[in-house]
Amino acid sequence: MIQPEETHPPTLAGADPARRDALRLGLLAGAALLLGGCASGSNRIARSTPGVQWPSDASRHADASRATPARNPRDWKTPEPYRGPTPAPSIPDGVTPRSAWAQGAPIPARMDRMLPPQRITIHHDGMDPVTLSSRTDVAQRLEQIRKAHLNRDFGDIGYHFIIDPTGNVWEGRPLTWQGAHVAHQNEHNIGVMCLGNFEVQRPTDTQLSALDRFVAKLMRQYRIPVREIKTHRELASTACPGRNLQPHMNQARASTGTLSYLG
Repeated sequence: MIQPEETHPPTLAGADPARRDALRLGLLAGAALLLGGCASGSNRIARSTPGVQWPSDASRHADASRATPARNPRDWKTPEPYRGPTPAPSIPDGVTPRSAWAQGAPIPARMDRMLPPQRITIHHDGMDPVTLSSRTDVAQRLEQIRKAHLNRDFGDIGYHFIIDPTGNVWEGRPLTWQGAHVAHQNEHNIGVMCLGNFEVQRPTDTQLSALDRFVAKLMRQYRIPVREIKTHRELASTACPGRNLQPHMNQARASTGTLSYLG
């Protein structure tokens, strides 16, 4: 089992809310290879909920402006962002539902409703490499990550979709809920994670093909342009998705790459 880099974190007990938030964010940033992988805590949006303290509208708008760069109205080739309703709880065809692996339901009190998707971010799990030779192995790995994320005060596993080495796509956090995979940039952002530590392993060809096809499907569904397909390291200081997956993403997003014609 991977242990956090800081085994004796500063205590949060007795601290005022602002202090607790600062300490929690510091602990998350300092543990690069936690048991739960590379996911980052969610930034919540303000709402009227009895007994819950939410950030101010000003801080929410500041986060949103950082997460979504201004669009160029002259770029007629760029699809308009999806402006429809919040995604329904149904999942895309061919995706294994979370009910096939998760041993518990999401915790709504810890999450925010998903806003219309405008970005997709790619991750690896960043954990100790293991051999996943069956669907049972994958299900156990996902449950391990989910429990680790719950221990970090997440409402569920942080990623919306996961792709295993054999190319199967699994539902993670339902798309009705905002993810927890890029700190302060989770609004409008679909998190897709490939199982594996691609600093030390290489993704399989089948996994890469499935990643390209699935991301392209999401692009078409939500009218997300190639320039809004990001990797975790492009949005935060992290090695994710690993030195052996980042080059593939660079190539897939090029003008002659897979995502440019599939999307």
